[in-house]
Amino acid sequence: LEPSFGGGDFLLPVVDRLLASYEKTGASPAEAAEALTPCIRAVEIHAATFASTRALLVNRLTTWGLPTIDAARLVDVWLCQDDFLLAELDGPFDAVVGNPPYVRQERIPSALMTAYRKRYKTIYDRADLYVPFYERCLDLLGEGGRLGFICANRWIKNKYGGPLRAKVSKAFDLLFYIDMENVDAFQTEVIAFFF
Repeated sequence: LEPSFGGGDFLLPVVDRLLASYEKTGASPAEAAEALTPCIRAVEIHAATFASTRALLVNRLTTWGLPTIDAARLVDVWLCQDDFLLAELDGPFDAVVGNPPYVRQERIPSALMTAYRKRYKTIYDRADLYVPFYERCLDLLGEGGRLGFICANRWIKNKYGGPLRAKVSKAFDLLFYIDMENVDAFQTEVIAFFF
């Protein structure tokens, strides 16, 4: 699962690895559309970004050997244009990866913020939108599942991160914490600390 796939910085390498693994089984691209259907789910809210990344993914699959119609059908199963925090998703998932969006509460319409608050207990004080992304992703993990985010580290330090820290410490194991505070981890300039 990729909850906010944007330009495909995580999604496209995941697909490349999936295709490489599939090839190792000796199966042909002709059977791939059906066999790979349950392997990926990815969500993006922004329509133009969704469309451009979808086109990149269809191209990647056709270059690999899938007929265009099969590539388009597979991508349409894999991708969902919706608000991840409100979208209906079937889980559980073995792995969740990505870079959740950083949006301050003040920039979210009040009716939408109310809907988020009803669903997510980790939205506390002035929590940024990435906090409920963590909550939802953790809740969608299957037994033994893994979550890997590159994310602001403010939830580790600030008051608003308290409910999320409590959730993680109560029911999950934090295996790795890589402090990238002084590393330029993004393709464009952002103002944040990284986790």
